[in-house]
Amino acid sequence: MKKMLIILCFMAFSGFSQDFQGKAYYMSKMNVNMDWMKNLPPDRQASVRASMKKATEKNYILNFNSSASFFKEEERLDPNAQGGGFNWQQFVTGPAQGDIYRDIQSNTYTNKKELFGKIFLIKDSLPKSKWVMTGETKQIGIYNAYKATISKEVEEEVISFQRSRGRQGQRPSPPQPPEKKIRKVVMSAWFTPEIPVSTGPSLYGGLPGLILELNDDKMTILCTKVVLNPKEKVKIKEPSKGKKVTSVEFEKIAEDKAEEMRNRWDGRRSRGSGRAVIIRN
Repeated sequence: MKKMLIILCFMAFSGFSQDFQGKAYYMSKMNVNMDWMKNLPPDRQASVRASMKKATEKNYILNFNSSASFFKEEERLDPNAQGGGFNWQQFVTGPAQGDIYRDIQSNTYTNKKELFGKIFLIKDSLPKSKWVMTGETKQIGIYNAYKATISKEVEEEVISFQRSRGRQGQRPSPPQPPEKKIRKVVMSAWFTPEIPVSTGPSLYGGLPGLILELNDDKMTILCTKVVLNPKEKVKIKEPSKGKKVTSVEFEKIAEDKAEEMRNRWDGRRSRGSGRAVIIRN
């Protein structure tokens, strides 16, 4: 299997010039447990399901060349973005992952993220991925894809929607911090050596070819179209505007800000069904 991949990679690299460029389009879906809302009225359930579907289905574009890539969510009009309604996207999937610039040669990345109106540039080394080749193959579009897997730990937050009622004339108690749980998942990636770039959606990469599909037990990211050497070239640039922090520093800032917001919350939004929802980070 390894010898065959080496031969395929050599043939693919020989067929691409040093200045080649490509654009890959991805769509993502996330499976969310809906049992928590079974006691809601039918019309409310339908409304929530529609909002959850929109929040968990996204489209992305990955621009890439032989040395760098830029991963970004496609912009779309959201009539509820400024309406002050409940933010299902952030509730279910967490804060938007932002724009991700990946320097393939130096094995580093820059993630441009917004947190409570402030722009941060998370600059760090790319995580080392110990992919295991399974020997499985399949066709994805016109490309021959090969499967690799990796085990990783995922942090989840269990947020309680317990009603928090105070006595008449008293303010309800503020919501409790979410309970964090760690569990192991197996991530599967399908990549093609026919597009010899060691990158893919989000921060995933490190394989001898472009990742066309990613999935685990809750999420699927699928490449729907690839355009090689498009007529309109895109200059892949590293984001430069924002406060530069490491990933560890950003997590600490986000946790402190979340704690600050919880302390400010007067409890009016803590009313719910008493059930819990699991959110992945």
